[in-house]
This record gives sequence, structure tokens and C-alpha cells, in this order.
Amino acid sequence: MLLMAALLLSGCAAVGPNYVAPDPAPPATWQGAAAAQATISPTTPEDLATWWKQLDDPTLTTLIEQALRNSPDLHAAQAKLRQARAQRALAGAELFPTLSGSAAGQRAKASGQSGGGGVANLFNAGFDASWEPDVFGGLRRGEEAAQADLEASEANLHDVQVSLSAEVALNYVELRNYQTRLEIAKANADSQLETLKLTQWRAEAGLTTALDVEQARSNLEQTRAQIPSLDTGRAEAEHRLAILLGQQPGTLHSTLANSAKIPEIPERVIVTIPADTLRQRPDVRAAERTLAAETARIGEVEAKRYPSFNLSGSIGLAALTLGNLNSVDATTGSLLGSIAGPIFDAGRIRQ
Repeated sequence: MLLMAALLLSGCAAVGPNYVAPDPAPPATWQGAAAAQATISPTTPEDLATWWKQLDDPTLTTLIEQALRNSPDLHAAQAKLRQARAQRALAGAELFPTLSGSAAGQRAKASGQSGGGGVANLFNAGFDASWEPDVFGGLRRGEEAAQADLEASEANLHDVQVSLSAEVALNYVELRNYQTRLEIAKANADSQLETLKLTQWRAEAGLTTALDVEQARSNLEQTRAQIPSLDTGRAEAEHRLAILLGQQPGTLHSTLANSAKIPEIPERVIVTIPADTLRQRPDVRAAERTLAAETARIGEVEAKRYPSFNLSGSIGLAALTLGNLNSVDATTGSLLGSIAGPIFDAGRIRQ
């Protein structure tokens, strides 16, 4: 009877609230002047995952790919994802019965002083099974929470990938910007040096005044004063890139020593509607999945307020000799059904 009742009740709905995804109701279109320059078009996950390829800069692409392979932050997020997958597998396994097997042989000699004496053998082999029917859905809610946690970990990994690629691109653009400004400053300094020499020659010829010479010298010194700070900014951006790639500062100098043009954004950028953009944001997706997991845990905890059922049994063989294990009367077995529930816990479950 207990078995039949457990089987019937295990098909009932799980306790606790069912998760309903929030609907933020974003606007149907983008607002502002920049929206007119964008083309709304369906995009594939592959296009979004490799957005930097739209900038058409092979060096930037190489740097981002290296960062995605070597970043310690990314490795940590991947480890958390593997942990979430293991937790999901464990939660799913709780819904099924467990079965174990055993075999043993025993040889014992009793003391003659105890009135017995002699040698006795005992051999046995068998299987043990147990199952906790998920009557009130606590285990199903736990599996639901573990699945949502897994999806949140996947979204967090994607978030790290997006943030990492964006940081690499930002520092790369900053590096190229400093290199361009540095080249311009050096070219201006060379030009202003020639201007100073020409002004000095004209002053010696009486064609201009000493004030003009000092003005030309001041312009040159002001330009030269900008060069160290620009070079420092370039070096700092280069060092940040190395750290993002999981390398030591200075290791990228040979790769990035030669200046190149600053990556340009395409004139018409492919975007999606606001609702799709929200769904594609990994941080929003992770937060939504975390909310789903916590909602499921409400039911997981609430189920502990109700009785739990357990069914266990065993079947096997036992005999005094190995040869007798195949006899009919060597069969052993047991079946046990139990029910347990909280009576008083000082409000721990409710809290």
C-alpha cells in the first residue's frame, strides 16, 4: 500500500511557485539620431560572438582570440560551468532509485570454551535497492534549480567572453590612438625644428625679430613635451593588453611596435530590435536564470515541510557452502517502506 501510494503521489504537481519569466516590455524600435544609421537585420549567434571581425583588423582579431584562449578570468568561468554541470547531473540522479551489489565470504572458528567449537562458513551475495519517491516535488524543484544555475553559468561565461573581447578592443584602439598621436607629435616637432632654424636664419639676416625666434622655440618645446606622456600612454595600453592576454608586460611590444590605422566602425552597423538586444545580453540572461533558480529553490525548501517516503529492499543468496548458493532455500530478501516528516524544527524550514 505504501508503495502504491508513493507511486501515485509522485506524479502530483511540485509544491512551490512556478517560475514566470519577467516581461520588461522594451520599445519596438531604437530612438535617437544614431538609430537612423543602423540597419535592423536578423543576426546569428556566430555573428554576435565574433563582432570584432566587422572592424576588419587582423591584428585585433588575433589578440582577441589569444585572450579568449589564455585569460585566467575565462578559465575560472569555465571551471564554474563544469561545476554547475556536475551539480545538474547530481540533482537529476536524485530522482532515480539506487542499486548496489555485494558478495562476501566468511570463515569463523568458535572457541571450544564457549561450548561450540569447530569451523563455520557463510557465503552470501545479493543486491540492495532504495528509492525516495519525489511525492511533493522537492527533488524536481532541485533539478529545476540546478538546470537554471547551469544556464546562468553558461551566460556568465558568455559575459566574461564579451567583456574580455570588449576590453581587448578598447585597449587596442587606445594603443593605436596613442601611436597615431605620437607620430603626429614627432612629425610636428620635426617641422617646428625646421621652422625654428629658418626663423633663426631670418633673424640673423634682419628679416624678423628675436620675438619670432622665441615663439618658434616655444612651439617646438611644447610639442616635444607632449611626446613622453603620449609614449607612456602607449606603453600602458600595451601592458594592459598583455595582461588581458594572460602574458607578461612587454611581450607584445614586437607585435605592436609598428603603428597601424585606428579600426573604423562600419558606416552601417547591423543591430537588432531592443527586445532581442536585451535577450542577447549575457548579464541580463544570467540574472534571469538566477531568478529562476531561486524561485525553484522555494519549492525545494517548501517540500521539506511535508513527509518523505523511502522504499528499500534487498534480494540475495546465503549458504554455508559455495555449492549450496544455487539452491532454492538459499534465497533471502527483504522489503521496507518508511515515512518520515518534520514535527518541530523551531521554524527553520519556514525561515
